[in-house]
Amino acid sequence: MKIIWNRELKKIVLAAAAAFLFSSFLVNFLVGKYVADARTEYNEMLAALFGSVMQAYPDVKEEEVIEVLNETGNGNRGADILARYGVYEDYGASSFAEKEGQFLFVTVWANGILILVYLLVGVLFFLYLGKRQQEIAHLTEYMIALNRDRYELEMENNEDDELSGLRNELYKLTVLLKEQTQEALEQRQALADTMVNISHQLKTPLTSVTVLADNLSDNPDMDRETRQHFLAEITRQITGMSWLITAMLKRARLDADVVELENTRLGVKELVEEVIERLELATEWKNLTISVNISEDAQFMADRKWMSEALMNIVKNALEHSPVGGRVEITGEENEIYTQIFIRDYGKGITEEERKKLFQRFYNGSSVREDSVGIGLALAKEIVEKEGGSIFVDSSPNRGTTFTLRFMKS
Repeated sequence: MKIIWNRELKKIVLAAAAAFLFSSFLVNFLVGKYVADARTEYNEMLAALFGSVMQAYPDVKEEEVIEVLNETGNGNRGADILARYGVYEDYGASSFAEKEGQFLFVTVWANGILILVYLLVGVLFFLYLGKRQQEIAHLTEYMIALNRDRYELEMENNEDDELSGLRNELYKLTVLLKEQTQEALEQRQALADTMVNISHQLKTPLTSVTVLADNLSDNPDMDRETRQHFLAEITRQITGMSWLITAMLKRARLDADVVELENTRLGVKELVEEVIERLELATEWKNLTISVNISEDAQFMADRKWMSEALMNIVKNALEHSPVGGRVEITGEENEIYTQIFIRDYGKGITEEERKKLFQRFYNGSSVREDSVGIGLALAKEIVEKEGGSIFVDSSPNRGTTFTLRFMKS
């Protein structure tokens, strides 16, 4: 198991070495003090004994007394004698030289035990450190792989230790990054599809405008009626392109979640009448009748500007699908649970298959106008859902279509 000698590990080893030197000094100091105290006590006892013997037997030579004191053969006999009188029983079996040997033995063993303890702790520490460094190395490798968009983290060996918390957080981060990456890929694909669809939708009117403008330029003597017709068609095509770009910008703002919706109380009838007024020209062009049957008290909470945009797109869709001279009915109801708005036309209706794709961007069913770009309903649905509402469609061929907007009360 290879140990990586990083800066932190070197600091730990230096701290351990300092602790070993300090503890070694402390042990030797304490043992030395104990030996010094014992030696002093022993020497004082020998001095007192030597003085007593010399006082009692002044005729005996000092050398003979020292020789007797250094002899160990009579230790047991002396110990027995002293024990009977309770005098210095522990000192009767050893000479001065033997005591010095015992003191040295204590010092050596104290240092040896200290060294063994530190060696054992050091071995266990390095085994533990090697395992920890291996786990950290695995997490480091995983972070490198994560940076390369590889979102796989093994959680089978998730032991209950300090690194388990880090591993769990990395797992949460992995799941989050994986979801964000998938979402980003989907948004990128949606953006690419949107750009393709916009290019396709703008290509036809741009071509028409170019052809009409060339005809006007190449035929300065064109009759007034034809010229007015060409100019009106150019205006219509440019207006359509302008609406498409504006609608796409609004949808992009909603997709980017940068729109701050104001939550205000709106009167349903007032909002509907405002939308009808904005669509007055379209209504008159097809000689349509819009009937409104909504209570004055019906209300709900939403952003006026964006809700007006959504409602206008749905009503405009109803007008486009109504036959010339037909009618569109807008009704509303309110109860303690929700407020609902119904927009019904009496056109050709749509099939079940078309209803499933109705709110997809740039989808055009079989009954829509040729110049429709298929973004109004998708934008309306996005706005309604961001306002916390729901939108439903009820339709069948030759029976018309009804859009239902439902806003729950909090």
